[in-house]
Amino acid sequence: MDDQQIIVILVIIKVIILGLVCVASCLYAIPLIFIPRFHKPLHLLTLNVCVAAFCGIYFIMTTFYFDVLWTEASCLPIIFTQTTVVCQVLYALCMVSLNRLFIVVYKNKVFFQNKIWIAICISTQWIFVTLIALPTLRSSLWHCFISGLELNYQIYVLIIIGVIPAILLIITNGIIFISARKSTQRVQPMNGDRTTTSTFTQRDIRLLKHMVFIFAVFFCGWVPMFIIAVIDYNGDAIPYVVLHGLQILPCVALLIDIIDLFIYNHELRRYLTRQKHNELINIRTN
Repeated sequence: MDDQQIIVILVIIKVIILGLVCVASCLYAIPLIFIPRFHKPLHLLTLNVCVAAFCGIYFIMTTFYFDVLWTEASCLPIIFTQTTVVCQVLYALCMVSLNRLFIVVYKNKVFFQNKIWIAICISTQWIFVTLIALPTLRSSLWHCFISGLELNYQIYVLIIIGVIPAILLIITNGIIFISARKSTQRVQPMNGDRTTTSTFTQRDIRLLKHMVFIFAVFFCGWVPMFIIAVIDYNGDAIPYVVLHGLQILPCVALLIDIIDLFIYNHELRRYLTRQKHNELINIRTN
């Protein structure tokens, strides 16, 4: 089997996985967007994370329309869009942790638990990520058309995708767990007894573990691609077939994260199961 046949197989695998990602993303996102009962702060934050599915569009388009899309006019905008989308997912996860941090630290502030605060968080995240991705547009157009961004811009992208989100997540989760530990150790007298009270619930713990898992999967799936981009910034260090093989990692990461969102969102899963059950009953009765 030659390299061309291997590439064809890898592309087919990649397209199948991305097709599953797109279907699962629609099943997850549509109810959260159009059904009022799901318009809750936590659901809106996880919906923001679901934007990862749009990364699949980039891979499908560049795989089948490489000669059309990679032109002098579109090269840098495509890389900017790819960088922005990947950053949006990672920083969306950081925003979930930041939101929980404010809820835990300022538990008596109702403002940090309403939709206006969630809208501010999501808007701030999108604006911030778009701004930090802008420097990629200053890379050499000639170098972009040949092999991608220049080395210094590849390193910059690796930092904003791999380093900064990891630091933010470690800091926010660290503060949350420290606050939780202090909260559980706080002792208050009640009717002559000493009772331990905690404002940090098991739901918060599950949510943080869930977000850390999604971050770890997405991080391990995408960051290797940007490390390779730094190593192969001239486009001659790594064989083309190896690059196609590595592109399966982000696709698998997307699929795992979407599945995990379904597993965590019990309310949405019950709703979809009930809808499917009702459809089967209607088919049988008709």
